[in-house]
Amino acid sequence: MRERAGERFATGVQMKAKKDSAAKIRVARALGNWKQGDLARKVRVDPSALSRYEKEDGDEPPEAVKDKIAVATGASDAFVESVVVSHRVLQRAAKKPATARADHLAAEVASCFAAALAPALAPLFVPDGRPVKKDAPPTADDRAEAEALFRRLAPRTVDERLLVVAKGRDYRSAALCERLCDESEHAAAGSAEDALHWAELALRVAERMHGSEGKRAKGMGYSCAFLGNAQRVANDFPAVDAAFARSRAHYELGRHAAPGWFEEARALDLEASLRRNQGRFREALELLNQALAGCEPASRARILLKQAVTLEQDGRPERALLVLEEARPAIERGEGEPRFRRVLRFNVVKNLIQLHRAAEAEPYLAELRRLTAEQNNDLDSLRFRWLEAAVRAELGRRTQALAEMSAVRAEFAALHLPADAALVGLHEAVILLEDDRTAKVRTLVRAMKTIFDSLDLKREALAAYRLFVAAVEREAATVAMARELAQAIERAGSRFDGPAVD
Repeated sequence: MRERAGERFATGVQMKAKKDSAAKIRVARALGNWKQGDLARKVRVDPSALSRYEKEDGDEPPEAVKDKIAVATGASDAFVESVVVSHRVLQRAAKKPATARADHLAAEVASCFAAALAPALAPLFVPDGRPVKKDAPPTADDRAEAEALFRRLAPRTVDERLLVVAKGRDYRSAALCERLCDESEHAAAGSAEDALHWAELALRVAERMHGSEGKRAKGMGYSCAFLGNAQRVANDFPAVDAAFARSRAHYELGRHAAPGWFEEARALDLEASLRRNQGRFREALELLNQALAGCEPASRARILLKQAVTLEQDGRPERALLVLEEARPAIERGEGEPRFRRVLRFNVVKNLIQLHRAAEAEPYLAELRRLTAEQNNDLDSLRFRWLEAAVRAELGRRTQALAEMSAVRAEFAALHLPADAALVGLHEAVILLEDDRTAKVRTLVRAMKTIFDSLDLKREALAAYRLFVAAVEREAATVAMARELAQAIERAGSRFDGPAVD
């Protein structure tokens, strides 16, 4: 179901891009007063092909054809984009009663066109005298100004934000670009569409940013990494690798520019998360090592935590524990986010469970329970209950552990989190199989059919699921099969943060 939703969203994004492209070609031709046949001959395409390119449901023109049209018509991309977006905004405003907000939109449209015509109009205006910042390091004032700009953008519609960012001088800020990327990362937990929008907006800011070419390239590299992360959440996988490739190429151009801005370690650890989800653990660890070598001190704890999770999922819990101990001093000093103290202890316990060292894990539970309560997050509370049940199971209190896991599984299912529900159920199956209670496993798996169906499993995970179910029906399932299925579901894209099924 999640993959289908992602496919529908990706299709919607592609359709919107096609509509924008068709509108831009129509506007560019109209501005130059070109007839369709004449322009087709000029750019050396078949007139019927150009006709299809101008239709919103037609073909997407190659980039080379777009470039030829822009050169032939002499219409700058900035001006054409202004016309398209402004028309869309004005259409929406015309459907609403006259208000002060509508007047404000009209003013924004006017400023949009003025900015697009700025080269021709420059002699008519006196410069405002404000110094243009080049590549100075970021300051607290930069961050505060960016936050104020973001708060002005947040209540607007998507099209209004595009309009303001495209032409507003104040919005060409490196600090705003970073703030928009942060918003994209936060939005990814709840909405792929919002995550994609904020990342695209950040990229537009980066393209128009004040400062050197190197600074702009670095900002574009940073923004492309967050764009790739948003596309990953949207299941637009063909676009993800392209986004990260663009990120690396832009960073090569701007690597030595703008010290203090656009920390490359953030881009590297986002790509590492993608590779970890794909099961490409060696690549993920290489990226995290690169990030550690060049990160700011404040980022070190976050990257070490990601490294530990990657090692744990790669089946190396002892190494993961060593990395968590390396991260502990900085986290206890308060570096990084407040939630890192909970995450550290949670992952220590997870790895101790995998190593069958539950007696060492149990003392952590009281403090972890307190830290989880302080976070006041329902999902964190559910995952703690799952972790606590896993410790009990390892300590031999199996009946109590299974009862708690069953309750947690039901709550995950009620929250429409089928991947988490499936993983808890598989954890129950492992415990039952270890106790040679195969008939109970068959009853459990049959009861979970709707949960597995809602996952819309593909390829590896689907094959593992069918193999496991067939074995369960024959009462021939093994612990290894249950664990293999859990790993396949985890790699398929769940936001897994529970104890390992081991």
